[in-house]
Amino acid sequence: MRLEPLALILLLPGLAVAQVPPPPMETTPRAEVAAPEAGLGEGTPLAQGFDAPLTRGPALGVPALGNSALMPMGQGFPFNATSPPADLTTRRFTVTPSIAAQLLATDNVQQTATGARSEWITTLTPGLMMAVDTRRIQGLLNYTPAVQLFGSDPSRPQVLQRFNGQFLATIVPDAIFIDVRGAAATQSATGGYAPQTTPTLGRDGLVQTIAYQIAPYWMHRFGDLATVQAGYAFQSVQQSLVGGGPALSTTTPPSGFANDHFTANAIYGVARTGPRFGPLGLEARVLSTDYDGTGVLQNAYRRSATLEGRYFITRRIALLAEGGYEMQRYSGSPRFELNEAVWSVGGRMALSPESGFTLRYVHRGGFSSPAFDSVFALGGRTRIFASYSERLTTGAQRAADFLSLTTLDALGNPVDGLTGAPAAQPFADSFLGAQGSLLRIRRASATITQTWPRDVFALTLASERQLPVAIAAGAIAYEQRGNSATFTWSHALTPATTAIAALQYGRLERQGQPSGDVYGGTVSLVTQLAPGLSAYAQYVLSNRGERYGGGRAIQNTVVIGLRQSF
Repeated sequence: MRLEPLALILLLPGLAVAQVPPPPMETTPRAEVAAPEAGLGEGTPLAQGFDAPLTRGPALGVPALGNSALMPMGQGFPFNATSPPADLTTRRFTVTPSIAAQLLATDNVQQTATGARSEWITTLTPGLMMAVDTRRIQGLLNYTPAVQLFGSDPSRPQVLQRFNGQFLATIVPDAIFIDVRGAAATQSATGGYAPQTTPTLGRDGLVQTIAYQIAPYWMHRFGDLATVQAGYAFQSVQQSLVGGGPALSTTTPPSGFANDHFTANAIYGVARTGPRFGPLGLEARVLSTDYDGTGVLQNAYRRSATLEGRYFITRRIALLAEGGYEMQRYSGSPRFELNEAVWSVGGRMALSPESGFTLRYVHRGGFSSPAFDSVFALGGRTRIFASYSERLTTGAQRAADFLSLTTLDALGNPVDGLTGAPAAQPFADSFLGAQGSLLRIRRASATITQTWPRDVFALTLASERQLPVAIAAGAIAYEQRGNSATFTWSHALTPATTAIAALQYGRLERQGQPSGDVYGGTVSLVTQLAPGLSAYAQYVLSNRGERYGGGRAIQNTVVIGLRQSF
């Protein structure tokens, strides 16, 4: 097995593709993927990407991108995930267990400007990858919890939960389905670390997020006239500090995070016209979600009813218009309540089956803003992803919405359901600080990747701004923004060995504090020693400005590890 397309996942930061979200339960069932036209066999996939009808994404468990080298850092092989079997695509059910052992040494475990303390951290990572593709169930689970033992206090191990999973079960063919999704990851509470990474820290200061959703639904197709779908979704998100210690100290910026959780019950209905209407498409949606949670999500709700129209001027160009009404309520100070019309206008252009963009101007959440999603394939080796969005949400809601907007590649990494772009988990990013209040979030990002037989290059630019709207009782909320750039180069030295290098720079601003920056680099070497057995070594340099305590915090980290898949 070649490591070249897999090894880049160690470092390649993903593109967080944000968009005006559909209802959280919309998922393309297997019955939708089968082409209805005569002459095509059962299960023949419809066009995907920008040749596909609007709102249709890849089926669960189906890679949206053919080259896994474009996938983001996160659950990828070999640091914290299992490698899939070589015959994964030809087997209907696979279970691949694994075990990894890692030794980490750092000279500044808390990344502070003064009082640096060295630390040894031993990490044991059992892994389980399960993939299933049968007529009744399709999906993928990649579960890789990490058990950390600190040299300064080995008697108190720390467990970090990490997984991505999505499954679709067909209860009654072409009628009743159950969609199950979940994810877990950690991030810094205070922020200020390299983008899209979980920094090397001590026991305190990390936020653990665990999110899952169970959504049974019914769908029926009225020939080529229309398709209707109705269902229920149960959501749960828990965000809590890891280690039981404080989220801040006298040498770090104050955190806007307090333990947060919610459960939500959503009911929805969707009706969509079919091919009989020719170039005109209409879609009506009704959604009602009630939250039972802490902070601003106590007795909160989201409710909306919309009608969207799409007119295809040509096969590749569509005009878009939407109108409707929404009601939202959140607790906190000031209490937020919204009852008003929503609308959007825009267009969509498919330049090729793999390239296109959607541009809208949207009024939702009490404000108007543009929304943009795009993917461009140039010359077979180059891909460009770009997006912009503004949303009214909380950190916990953002985790739940992320589940519904993404599907998984063959390694369990999330990718955007519309564009196929690598999708970075917002609850695994330690660049900005975690906040539990109601926020207006503006995010823009662009990634360009180029793939050669032995080399893969990637450049990612990202910008995010968070504006508090309602503050949870007893919490701290602040405006913050960050701009970052990351360059990654992966080079296959041999069919079994790959070297990866990455450079990162980010600049942060936080209300009431001086601006700060962080930059650093990583060099890694990954090699396959035997079938199923891999070894890796990594050196990481981080240099960040201590905006709260003054000075610069420099951290050197060395990592070595082994992973065995069975």
